Amino acid sequence: MAPGLPPERRLTGLSMMWQQYNRCSPTALFMQLSYWDYPGSATDIIRFLNPYSEDKSVRLEELIAFVETQGLRGIARTGGTRELMQQLVQAGFPVLVENAYWHRNTNTDWMSHNRILMGYDGGSFFFYDPLLGPGPDHLGYGIRYEEFDSRWRDFSRIYLVIYPPAEEARLAAVLGEHWDPLRNAELSYAQAEAEYAQRQDGFSLYNMGEAQVVLGNYAEAAALFDQARAVGLPWRFHWYRFGAFEAYLQVGRYNDVFTLVYEVLANETEIQEVYYYAGRAAEGLGQPDRARNNYL
Repeated sequence: MAPGLPPERRLTGLSMMWQQYNRCSPTALFMQLSYWDYPGSATDIIRFLNPYSEDKSVRLEELIAFVETQGLRGIARTGGTRELMQQLVQAGFPVLVENAYWHRNTNTDWMSHNRILMGYDGGSFFFYDPLLGPGPDHLGYGIRYEEFDSRWRDFSRIYLVIYPPAEEARLAAVLGEHWDPLRNAELSYAQAEAEYAQRQDGFSLYNMGEAQVVLGNYAEAAALFDQARAVGLPWRFHWYRFGAFEAYLQVGRYNDVFTLVYEVLANETEIQEVYYYAGRAAEGLGQPDRARNNYL
């Protein structure tokens, strides 16, 4: 428990909505926006975030872009902690978190899922979840913190807070060092590095690599992504996480970008981001027609 906080807190004022197939991102965002009296519909959000009906991946940057059309602001950070999430909830900010959703086998069932953190007690976090619901009496679906964190770390403990502009100073005070994106990347790297010392797994390596991308250390990032891929990642992993694409582009490893693209396309052709990265890699190789075809 973060020092000075009450032992339990639940936010009220969120509207529950159940997701359509592959629509956890717009559904979770609708619930988060409802706390701030969003006047629109979930359909409006879906049309903005998923203009291609079969698109299966939405980045938090896209959610922020929609939020800004509503006169609000958003901030996405990695390296979240139990204490920081409690502080955000206590301060009145529901938090969208991206974590792994799986049933039995993380290698075959693993996928991304977004939910809204809106409460905590001594051992659990409470969520409005697009698949699992709002919990008894709409007081939140409870998940023990350790179980949630084991799924959250797969996405470098990423989180999104949205807020009215008038609340920016108060939110910045809660986030502290995490408000600055470069300092946040340094803290995220340290968090992942400490975990790698204990686990030596692909998630820790990839989390370290993405922090290095934010810091502009692309060669170091590319080496970490190489290690993560060698150790092993779930087959859907690059549907959702694109740090390796960016690092390989920045160091001129264009053919390795295409290797990642083909790995994704072998299982799923509706991840729009991979066509963007394929286009950039083709530009790097001096192939404008190939680039244009991917951008289309």
